[in-house]
Amino acid sequence: MEYALKVGDLTKKYEGFTLDNVNIELPCGCIMGLIGENGAGKSTTIKLILDLIRRDSGRIEVLGED
Repeated sequence: MEYALKVGDLTKKYEGFTLDNVNIELPCGCIMGLIGENGAGKSTTIKLILDLIRRDSGRIEVLGED
């Protein structure tokens, strides 16, 4: 199966907040919503996927590319 997005063991640490062990697999042709409480890390996850901030660990593949 081809994936448009694969996120594995993604971690980002800030003082007072840690985004820890995020895993996402989005097959090509699918639509996904990212929902959660305020402060859950939705914006941080999107910024990491878009390479606007550096991840501390984990892997991110968009259309098969790191």
